[in-house]
Amino acid sequence: MTSFLCEQIIDFEAAEAYEVKDIEGLIKQVKTSLAESDGSKVVVLLRNAHYLTTRAFAILYNYIQEPIFTNVVFVLVSADKSKIFPPLLDFVQHD
Repeated sequence: MTSFLCEQIIDFEAAEAYEVKDIEGLIKQVKTSLAESDGSKVVVLLRNAHYLTTRAFAILYNYIQEPIFTNVVFVLVSADKSKIFPPLLDFVQHD
């Protein structure tokens, strides 16, 4: 496993923001954070990820797949792994 020291953490609660517009806003926030501080590393803590809609998962999946930002790590926390978008589970490390 690769070590990742971050300069910023974005705490995102999916139980309260689970629609496409919310994920698009999160992605915009990540891009803004990266643009504001040159070379910074960002960790996105996405709590209760199982609340995201299928379409919101698809938007997140498409963003994560793009190798544009190698200095961003998404940490998805969920109480129900079976409700996580299956292609996303295939793409990420999980236990």
